[in-house]
Amino acid sequence: MTYWSAHDPSSKPVAGRSAYLILHNTSEVVTPDAEGREVLRYPKGAIVFRDGRVLEVGSVVELTKRHPDARPLNANGKLVTPGLVDCHTHMIFGGNRAAEFQMKLAGKPYAEIAKAGGGIRSTVKATGAVKDEVLEKQLANRLERWRANGCTTVEVKSGYGLAPRRELRLLELMGGAAIRVPVRVHRTALLLHALPEEFDGKRAEYVEEVRTTLLSEIHRRGMAGAIDVFCDPVAFTVEECRAVLTRAVELGFAIKLHAEQMERFGGAKLAAELGARSADHLESAVEEDWKALAEAGTVGVLLPAAALTLRQKLPDAGMIRASGARFAIATDFNPGTAPAQSLMECGALAARLCGFTAEEVLLALTWNAAKALGAEAEVGHLTPGAWGDAVMWECETLEEMPYWMPAVRPDTVFMRGADLALPSVERRVWP
Repeated sequence: MTYWSAHDPSSKPVAGRSAYLILHNTSEVVTPDAEGREVLRYPKGAIVFRDGRVLEVGSVVELTKRHPDARPLNANGKLVTPGLVDCHTHMIFGGNRAAEFQMKLAGKPYAEIAKAGGGIRSTVKATGAVKDEVLEKQLANRLERWRANGCTTVEVKSGYGLAPRRELRLLELMGGAAIRVPVRVHRTALLLHALPEEFDGKRAEYVEEVRTTLLSEIHRRGMAGAIDVFCDPVAFTVEECRAVLTRAVELGFAIKLHAEQMERFGGAKLAAELGARSADHLESAVEEDWKALAEAGTVGVLLPAAALTLRQKLPDAGMIRASGARFAIATDFNPGTAPAQSLMECGALAARLCGFTAEEVLLALTWNAAKALGAEAEVGHLTPGAWGDAVMWECETLEEMPYWMPAVRPDTVFMRGADLALPSVERRVWP
């Protein structure tokens, strides 16, 4: 059996003529700088791609003079940005929970639904009933939908297996799906999500098996680049999460946490203490938690679709700015609380619900999201040396991106400097 590396999602080639290209006649090229400190704007700018990387970005007059042999591509007066980065999805699952959504609308709390056999466990059963080849193809189709919406880098979490053998199955299928489509896929093993039915009454035994046997097997087979846990009253305690995450760090994994979702529980401080790449959700976090994340260099990931579904309040932009923490925005795509299929739509929601500017939203969907995946050196911006992942949007200004609802759509998506067809537009399918 072949296992696909989780540590080099940018290694596979893409189709298209990508050797030497100049994208010109833009309305504006907008990108974070290489350090993610500010947003650079190049009115009527141009980008030169060569061998899959960004070679230069700047004045069209100067770049045209310096690169007369580059293949010209006309942007037709459209906005160009880096490819978006979705740093939090639960994209591999079977079935749906539309009936539960109606229960939520009727006022039933998540904990009550889960206790009655709904929630995560219901998706675990549905996922287990889907054949491997169907589940893998379904994930590949979802990844293609994300690319068509402008996402060139996507994190996919496991977590709907729960039992160790089923989690390994999902991680393997994620690797297979990743090679089907030209999207950079980061695999994350979500190992403390909910207690499997077969471990009812054996909670400590389950945590120990995850901490020892399962982590070691994932590490041996190179099946994930990061480990995630759900630190919450309806999931696992701070100490249970600490036990798994400290062992993950010893093995060389990056770590992430679902933290402070249902109530303030200590997950954000644990993330800061252990130097996690990100702490995600944070609906119940306070300014003290955000300051701890800032000091640790941990990205706070906001998931507006989940907050909207559960009728929770998102943090105010002013408080986050004052804390000094970096924040990202992600879809949290899952069948229960966030069946959201457009990252740009989530950015538009966060702008309205939190009060973020267009530049803050762009940073949250690109450089900061890439940092939450440990990929900010090569994706999430269009500075020289970065991968040539870019999007030409059906609008003219950055300010339009969080403005339109439904969200503005891409005209063309570039991967490694290759201008790829969008199947939904051109009826072409990735080979």
